[in-house]
Amino acid sequence: MDEVISILISVAPLLYRVIAAVIIIVATYLLTKVLDKIIGAFVKGVETGFIARLSAISRLFLYILAILIATSILAPEITLFSIMVLLIGLALIVMFYDALRNLGAELYVRYRGIVRKGDWIEVDGHEIHVLDLDDFGVWGETLKFERVFIPYSKLINSIIVNRLTVLGLVSRAQVQAPLTYSVDVVRSAIEKALLSIKEELAAEPEVRYLGSAENMHNFVVEIRVINFRKLNRIIASFESELKKLIPESIVKS
Repeated sequence: MDEVISILISVAPLLYRVIAAVIIIVATYLLTKVLDKIIGAFVKGVETGFIARLSAISRLFLYILAILIATSILAPEITLFSIMVLLIGLALIVMFYDALRNLGAELYVRYRGIVRKGDWIEVDGHEIHVLDLDDFGVWGETLKFERVFIPYSKLINSIIVNRLTVLGLVSRAQVQAPLTYSVDVVRSAIEKALLSIKEELAAEPEVRYLGSAENMHNFVVEIRVINFRKLNRIIASFESELKKLIPESIVKS
């Protein structure tokens, strides 16, 4: 009997460590089950796809943390465990540094609403129409119809001017005119028609010739309106004035 008691006493510390390690792992498992709701409560106004991806990454780190804690409880040699934790930590930092940096930048951009789909933004002197926000960055289009990709990590380290405000909304209108008119005549007519809406604009308009197709000249007119609520009326006024000069012209916005 004394021998049994002696054995139980000798294995009791190990048993306590095993129980503690199991509790840590079970608690981590239960936490991951409600992780989506926890993250959703703290990160509001963000797309569900991003929350799901953030939850998946968080689960991975929680499991790694749980394994490390459980190992620290069971490990008989603290020095060996410390070295192991250090090596694992360094490996994780090296492996996921860029991904974590970009993920943090994405969270900041989405949570603060710095850039949204449909915005016109200026980044490093380039004006870009935001077409989409994916898992890695922002896809956009320049005034020359060039496709642009900006990683989130680049975005938060740049000076961004968001043009989608009450003052200075950027809008583009496509203008077509028959080839029976010269390029200079069409350009002059567009510029004269723009004078009728000058008081509604926050900056000088820009007129660019894109070339000809299907017996029509193609122009793009970029304007910055002061009040975006009046945009449709401003475009209609511009179209009306242009048709007085070139009746066959077509304006698309």
